Amino acid sequence: MHSLTTSGDQPSTARAFVCLAEILKKAAETVQSDPAIAQSYIERAAALLRDVKARHDLMDDMPAAKSCGPGLARWQLNRVLRHIEQNIDCSLRIRDLAQLIDLSPSHFARGFRQSLGVAPRNFLLERRVARAKDLIQSTDLPLSEVALACGLSDQAHLSRIFRRFTGTTPNAWRRQRREREFQIHETRVSSEA
Repeated sequence: MHSLTTSGDQPSTARAFVCLAEILKKAAETVQSDPAIAQSYIERAAALLRDVKARHDLMDDMPAAKSCGPGLARWQLNRVLRHIEQNIDCSLRIRDLAQLIDLSPSHFARGFRQSLGVAPRNFLLERRVARAKDLIQSTDLPLSEVALACGLSDQAHLSRIFRRFTGTTPNAWRRQRREREFQIHETRVSSEA
């Protein structure tokens, strides 16, 4: 599979589409010889598309900017969210996000929380976990590379954060998904026989 970490300057959506093209190519190559495996590739592609759609919906569904009072203006929120999604594989600090919209870190953090109901750090971690889930499900990258592609320092860091948000480790989550895919494959094979 294509490593999503090789082109750091390319937006994450573009990298997702490169990965999507590779998944669909593999599906096309296996559709005649093993339709069940091809179906598995198609399901991975669908999961990847859902993640890309969710990222864009997240930016589109933000509440309208308030005319006065606390919170960030819609343009500020959109700029920050777009920056987070495009740079999820990089180190993202509160002061850097605040600087994008010319606010102090404390004012930014307060406005972000008032706008989205979650602190910027927790939001960022949620997005990193969502990206990790997508990569774990749609690629065969080692977990150490998944961690780096999500902006985390190493596999242990990924495991701690992933467990905090999902209740399980990335390895166990991957194994559960693969077992489910295998069961679907076995069910299809036995029904065709």
